[in-house]
Amino acid sequence: MNTVDFRLVSNTAVSGITLVYALNEDAYNYLCDEDITVMDNGAAPIDSDNVGDFISDSSWSQLECELV
Repeated sequence: MNTVDFRLVSNTAVSGITLVYALNEDAYNYLCDEDITVMDNGAAPIDSDNVGDFISDSSWSQLECELV
């Protein structure tokens, strides 16, 4: 059974922004290690143009993403 580490939400109120939600501690630590800002609600906003790079880079750390 595959588990998802990140949920990426592309349908946001701000055009061009995708919200990344860490779904476990390893994923949260990855965001912190990569100096990605995590807001109080647990979301980490990234530029939608960088979603592909985020998915690729996180996969090198054996982390899986779900794009919704």
